[in-house]
Amino acid sequence: MGLLDFFARWRKKTVSPAPEEEKNDARPEESKEVPAAPADKDEARPEENKDSSGDNARPEENEDASGKDASEDSAYDHAFMAEHFEGLGDIWEALLGQEAPKLAEKLPAIVKKSTCHEGCSVLFQDSGITVTLAQYPDNSRDIRTGILLASHPSQKGLVLFSCYPVMEGLPNPLRIRKCHPWTNMLEGVVAAERVHDGPPITFYAPFFFRDALRFVPGAELSVSLAGLAYSCRKAESQSFTVDEGPWYEEELQSFLENNPGKTEADFSAPVVSMQGARILLPLPSACNWQYRCPVLEATRTEVLGQPVYKLHVIFVGVDEANLAGYLYVPKRQLNGYIPQAGDDIEGILWMTGMLHEDEEAG
Repeated sequence: MGLLDFFARWRKKTVSPAPEEEKNDARPEESKEVPAAPADKDEARPEENKDSSGDNARPEENEDASGKDASEDSAYDHAFMAEHFEGLGDIWEALLGQEAPKLAEKLPAIVKKSTCHEGCSVLFQDSGITVTLAQYPDNSRDIRTGILLASHPSQKGLVLFSCYPVMEGLPNPLRIRKCHPWTNMLEGVVAAERVHDGPPITFYAPFFFRDALRFVPGAELSVSLAGLAYSCRKAESQSFTVDEGPWYEEELQSFLENNPGKTEADFSAPVVSMQGARILLPLPSACNWQYRCPVLEATRTEVLGQPVYKLHVIFVGVDEANLAGYLYVPKRQLNGYIPQAGDDIEGILWMTGMLHEDEEAG
C-alpha cells in the first residue's frame, strides 16, 4: 500500500459524513454597498474557482460557550451556509498572476530550501501521522510560502497536502464561534467575532492542522489577521448626497419646523462623507470579503519574485471594536497605482488568521 493510499484510508476513518439537510449550500446575495474593482484580464476572480482539488464536507453545527447556536446569527451565516470551496488555485493566481501555473514546477526547489520552525510539526498519536508546515523563505517576516507535508513511520516518503501563503498579520482579541474543517482535516475555516461585541470575521487558518482543538466555540484567543487582495484600487467616491428616502424626509421636516417661512427649495440635502470609512462585507465564498478602508502605512515586499505592497489597515470597526491587520496587494493588480498612507482603497480580499504565538514562532 502506497503512502497516498494510507492517507486516503486515514481520512476516510476521520471525516464524518455531511448531514443530509446541509448538502445544499445557501448562497447569500453579494453586497452592493462597496463596488468591487473592475477585473482586468490578469486579475483573479475569487467567485469563479478554477482549482478543482478537494471535496466539500460539512461538520455538524456547534454551539458557543453560552449555549447559543451560532447558526441563528446571520452575521455568521456566510461562513457556514455559503460555499466552502476546498482549493487555493485562485489565491495563487491572485498572488502570482501568469506565473501561478509554474508553481508546481518550482515546488521541489522550494521544499528543498524551506525550513520547519519549532512548533510547526504535529504528531497525531492515534494514527502515527506527523504533519509539518515547512516555510520559505526563512528570513521573511512578511509573507512566506507554506508547504503542508505529512509522513508515517511505516510508509516511505512524504505526502504534500497543500501549499499556501503564510502572511504576517496584526493581533486581534477574538471570540471563536465555529470552525469548518476541510475534507483533509488539516486545513479549515474559522468564524469569530471581536471580543466585546465587535464585528464578525471568517478566515482561513494556516495552522489549522495544529490549532483546530483550540478553535472551540466560546474560546477567546489572540488571532493575527492578514488579507490577500484579489483586487485593489483607490476609492473614488468620497461623499454622496441623501436627496430622497426616510432620512431625507425627516431632516427636511425638522428644517421646515425650525425655519418658518422657508420651503424645500431652501433646504440643503444631507451630505455623507465616505472618507476614512471602514467597511467589510461578506461574499458568497467563505473568507472572501469586499472591503473599503484607509491605508495607515504602506511598505513593499515580495514573494517568489513577485513585488507586493504590504498595507497596514483597519478592516472594519472603530476604537476598541476594530479589526486590524495587513493587506498584501500584488503590484500587478494596481495598474500603476501606488498605495500611500492616507489613501482610501477598495476591492476584494481573502482573509487569513493564525494564533499570535504561531506568528511569533514562524
